[in-house]
Amino acid sequence: MTHRLAFLVLPASLLLAACGQSSDSTRGPGGGDGGISTEGAATGDGAGSGGDADVSGSDGGDAGATSGDGGSGADATGGGDGGALPPMSHQTFLIGYNEAWFGSSFATDYAADWDLTYVLHVLDGIAAGGGHLVRLWLWEAPQGFSLAASPPYTQTVSQAFLANVDTVLTEARKRALWVYLTLLDANTIQKITGTTHTWGVNLLTNQGGELDAFNTNALTPLLGVLNQHQDVMWGVDIVNEIQACSQNGVFADPTAGPRAFLQAEATFIHSASPWLKVTSSAGWPSSILQKGAQYDIASGLYSGLGLDFYDVHAYDDSGQFSGATAMCNRAATDGVPVYLGEFGQSSQTTSDTTQSSATGSFLDWASGLCMKGAFGWRFDPQESYLAYTEANGTWPPPNGIFTARPAVQIMQVFGAKP
Repeated sequence: MTHRLAFLVLPASLLLAACGQSSDSTRGPGGGDGGISTEGAATGDGAGSGGDADVSGSDGGDAGATSGDGGSGADATGGGDGGALPPMSHQTFLIGYNEAWFGSSFATDYAADWDLTYVLHVLDGIAAGGGHLVRLWLWEAPQGFSLAASPPYTQTVSQAFLANVDTVLTEARKRALWVYLTLLDANTIQKITGTTHTWGVNLLTNQGGELDAFNTNALTPLLGVLNQHQDVMWGVDIVNEIQACSQNGVFADPTAGPRAFLQAEATFIHSASPWLKVTSSAGWPSSILQKGAQYDIASGLYSGLGLDFYDVHAYDDSGQFSGATAMCNRAATDGVPVYLGEFGQSSQTTSDTTQSSATGSFLDWASGLCMKGAFGWRFDPQESYLAYTEANGTWPPPNGIFTARPAVQIMQVFGAKP
């Protein structure tokens, strides 16, 4: 059974958050170091879309057959109902939550710190919170495989890691949640030191046979698992926010380098799993410099690479960002849909009012433009001012461990729309 629970009573002013402001202040490292990159004010040109960039089935409707691979039966937190699997959502505008890594287990959640009980609580909460989709990261840093002493570094991925991924997909399917997997994180590659940094740079720049080793030893076994879950897999993000590397000197050519890597990986994934939708998410926008995120999409950085959709990330208290019209125009020309793959407030202060206002504005604004869905960052309480929940609660019943913040009700309202 699906969880679609009504709870919390919000003032109408929060549920109908205004979206008239427009400044551009975006969290730089997308996912976990808490850093904010404030790029300056912008008046914004996103009041109108440049055309509807929809393609057939882009809202998840053609993500695979409807036969369930996850089985049935009750689980530890009541996600399974012991009967037929629930139907997947096919809403016009998809609502999702980023979980990235589960809890505080950055780059260890599918390996050394695997915690099925916590995973189930998160999936139950996302379904109860109006989510149609959960975005999860796998290799923000290597986990499930070790690094060799010299290039190529990528060793064979462990069966335990693959089994845990399989379990997450199975449990998500029981709850009718699409799964959107991110493979790599450019922020980590750019910031981390030592062998892991060299591994990531070699992978992105195809040095020392690293790309081939990664595709053979890690990605191919993973795709073997995903191929068994076509009815729940919504898409794959090759690398989160490649701008962290392209704007920081990792590529000798900040345009040709990323394009070569992304095209190679999109081609590889489509060859191995033709059914699977592929993208690479965009972050680090700068309105002053007119680059990153929506500007990279608009300028064609992602065009002609074989990507099936675009994913833009934005953080701003106003719930809007500049450059949207140009981005929508490019997406329409390219014939691919755009999703707001991460969004949230920019202020680093925990405030229910700020979060609710930003959430309502982003959802109202994005759904009126070319964007086909929006996925809030993030569900669980690990980043307090961005989190949609607090710890030590009893939600969702009967066995929940979270307390839902008021913005969750706004997500529920949008999630209930057809």
